[in-house]
Amino acid sequence: MGTSYQNLMVVGDLADVVGALADLGADAWVLPAASGRAAVLPREGPHNHADADGLARAISATLHTAAMSNVVFDSDVVLINIYRNGNRVHEYVSEREMLVDWFIDENDEPKFRLGGVEYPADAEYPKGPGGANPQIFAPLGVGPMDLDRLGATLRGDFGTDGQVFAEFQHRLIMKALNLDPTGLTTAFRWARPEDLPGAVRVKPADRAPRLPAGWTSVKVALVAGLPPDADQVAVGQFLADAVASAPLPMRAIVGCAGVLHGPAGGAEIFMAQARIRSRTAAYYIELQSSGADQRQVLDAARRVWTQALSDRYGSAAHQALELISLTEEQFDLGFGRATDYCSTT
Repeated sequence: MGTSYQNLMVVGDLADVVGALADLGADAWVLPAASGRAAVLPREGPHNHADADGLARAISATLHTAAMSNVVFDSDVVLINIYRNGNRVHEYVSEREMLVDWFIDENDEPKFRLGGVEYPADAEYPKGPGGANPQIFAPLGVGPMDLDRLGATLRGDFGTDGQVFAEFQHRLIMKALNLDPTGLTTAFRWARPEDLPGAVRVKPADRAPRLPAGWTSVKVALVAGLPPDADQVAVGQFLADAVASAPLPMRAIVGCAGVLHGPAGGAEIFMAQARIRSRTAAYYIELQSSGADQRQVLDAARRVWTQALSDRYGSAAHQALELISLTEEQFDLGFGRATDYCSTT
C-alpha cells in the first residue's frame, strides 16, 4: 500500500485565504508555502479522502485567484488541476496509464475504462505524462524559475530507469516552483502543528459570529447516553438545534469529541460515562445567550436537551445526560481537538 494524500495551493495572502476558508465552512490546516502562496490541508472524510478539487474550485472563485489541487495516489501517480476564478483551466497527470481502469465485463472479457468510456482490452491507450507544460505552471510559483528543471520534473525525467515514487516526484515539482513542500506534500490526518511553521487551523465553528453586546458565553462538556445506532455527529447537530426552542434567545456551537484527552477534562468525562453505563457520546459545547446569567443559561439548556433527547430516544433518556463544568483551558483544549463541529441552524 503506497502513499496517498490530497491538498491544495492558493495564490493569495495567508490571512485572505484563512478568511475565505472560514466563510466556506472549511475544516483545514493552512500554512505559508511561499510569499503570497498558501498551502491548504483539508480534513479528510470517509476512506481518508479530502475533496481538494472542490475546495480549490470554491476558493479560487471566492478570492478571484488561482489555486491548484494536488493529489498523490498510492505512490503511483500525481494529479494536479489548476483553477482560476472557479474554473478548471489545466489538468496534469504524471502517468496517464495509471488512469486506465481495467475490469472484467459480464461475458468474462477483459476491458478497460478511460474517461468514462469503455474499450476492448487490445485498444491503444495513452501512456506517459499529460499536461506537463512548465509555462502553464510557472505563474503558480514564485521567484526566478528554471523552466527546464520544472519541465523535467513534470515529465518525470530523472535520469534513472528505476521507479520514482509519486510523492517524491510531487515534492520535486513543488520545489521547482520555489514552493515550500512541507505542507504541500502531506495531509491533514498527518499534520502536527509543531512540524508546520506558521500553521493556522480553520474550523467550521470559526464561522460563528462574535458575541453581540449583552450576550453571555457558557462553555460546558456534555455526556449523553445514546442508542447503539445513533450517529454522534447527527446527535451533535440535534443538540445544537434543540437550544433554539429554549425560553431564552440561545445558540450553540458543538464540538464532537473523539479520543478523550486527560487535560481536556477527560477524567471527569470518563467518570460520567461510567455512571451512565450505556453507550455514550461526549461533546464540548459553547452556549451563547442574552438576558440571563451563566447559571440560567445552563439550566435552560439542560431542560431543553433533556426533553429533546427524551422525545427522540425514549423516556429514560433524561437519566443519561450529564453536564460537566470545565476550566477555560480544559474546554478550549477539548473543543480544539473535536472531530466535527455543529452549530445552531
